[in-house]
Amino acid sequence: MITKEQALENAIEYIKKRNRSYVYIVTKEKIIYEEKKYINYGKYEEQERNIYVINYDIEGYTEPIPHFIAVDAETGEVLFTATPHGYVEDWED
Repeated sequence: MITKEQALENAIEYIKKRNRSYVYIVTKEKIIYEEKKYINYGKYEEQERNIYVINYDIEGYTEPIPHFIAVDAETGEVLFTATPHGYVEDWED
């Protein structure tokens, strides 16, 4: 199992690799750990995984728009990025 610090590092690296900008990203103290979370998108769709959820916000018109990166707690792999409007990977791919 990876640590919260490693999950945050993986998420930041993923954001940079995808050339995303943000105005805020959580600290390790605010990272959420979820056990046996049902995954409904991506490579592990319809499976249960232990994940870390890392929040970052992008600039919005009237207020920041939250984005949530799911990181596999066992492997450190970034699974997806969820927003109020869907999955970012759908727009990028």
